[in-house]
Amino acid sequence: MKKRLITIIASLSILAFAAAPTYAAITDQQKTEIEALNQQILELQKRIVDKYAEAGEITLDQADVTKANIDIYEQNRQQYTQQYGTNAPTQDYGWGYGRGYYGGWGSNGGGYYGGCW
Repeated sequence: MKKRLITIIASLSILAFAAAPTYAAITDQQKTEIEALNQQILELQKRIVDKYAEAGEITLDQADVTKANIDIYEQNRQQYTQQYGTNAPTQDYGWGYGRGYYGGWGSNGGGYYGGCW
């Protein structure tokens, strides 16, 4: 009786672990939606940079460099996503004037989109 119970539990465990990746897979439609959202985010980031330039918070040269950095980040994101799938590494330090995404070396510095101002 114990052997039968152990065999049933082991079989169910194996089936559960084998089925888990099936539920975690992203469909093509979801990938397309995610990519569309990422493109919207990029456009909003660039619009925000333009607004800061219009307000005089940053120069036009800084705005151009920042938008170029946003494009470089997007290229890297796409490359890593193709290479590693949905577990793509993320950029933490940005290439702008400050400390990068999420404050870079500390939580009290940097700025948006590569720490550009």
